[in-house]
Amino acid sequence: MDYISKMTPDGRNVRVKDYKKRIKRNRRRRKIFFFSFLLLCLILFLRFAPLFKITKIECIDNAIVPSEEIITASTIGYDRNLFGTGSKKARMLIEKIPYVASAKIKKKLPGTIQIEITESRVFGFVPLNEGYIYIDENCKMLEYNTNAPDAAVPLISGTGVQSFEGGKLLQTDDEDKIKMITEAIRAAYSNFALESFTSIDVTDTGQLTIFYGYNLEAFFGSTVDIDYKTKFMLNAIANLGENPKGYINVSNPEAGANHRDVK
Repeated sequence: MDYISKMTPDGRNVRVKDYKKRIKRNRRRRKIFFFSFLLLCLILFLRFAPLFKITKIECIDNAIVPSEEIITASTIGYDRNLFGTGSKKARMLIEKIPYVASAKIKKKLPGTIQIEITESRVFGFVPLNEGYIYIDENCKMLEYNTNAPDAAVPLISGTGVQSFEGGKLLQTDDEDKIKMITEAIRAAYSNFALESFTSIDVTDTGQLTIFYGYNLEAFFGSTVDIDYKTKFMLNAIANLGENPKGYINVSNPEAGANHRDVK
């Protein structure tokens, strides 16, 4: 109990119990208890009311991965409570699907789950045995197919890859090759040249080699300043006329592009 100082009629200063403060404190406690009780009732209502059972699960922006596969991977089931369904775990499970780059899960009242998908696209393909591994821009393995992809993307050679595991990072014989591949693909894509790069050779980690079309071989050296080297190469090729042939060395742009035509 708190005390306050008070002057008596005869002039003495005494300490007495502060009942007003105790009354205010008790009122505050009752309010906290009341609103906590209301919050608990609301939570119980949202968690157990039949109104909020999941009756609809929809997938949007998925063109490659079937909706059924996405819903199955999420483990979200019909007739479950909307607010009792964990979005984080479902999202992580969905993103394990190779062609899913990212997923967003939205809950819409009273009982709808909406799964928004961003799909990976093929940026290159890697030979393996009698087929090819399709990869995205980060070297994630998307699928294994006996045919080359329909998209005009480069063949990636010299990786030393031995196996395929969908959704995992490409396993090369040298981890530096992953960086070479991703940087080469991004430089090509950002300079609108991905369709023109028919092959990317990373056999030698010190000498990135790219085929432009089917008749021109470009030597990049390392991937240092690869975006600048790519721009420099494309400008040089523009002055070589249609269907250039031979070799072009852009490993040192300051020295100029060294082009040799091979008949």
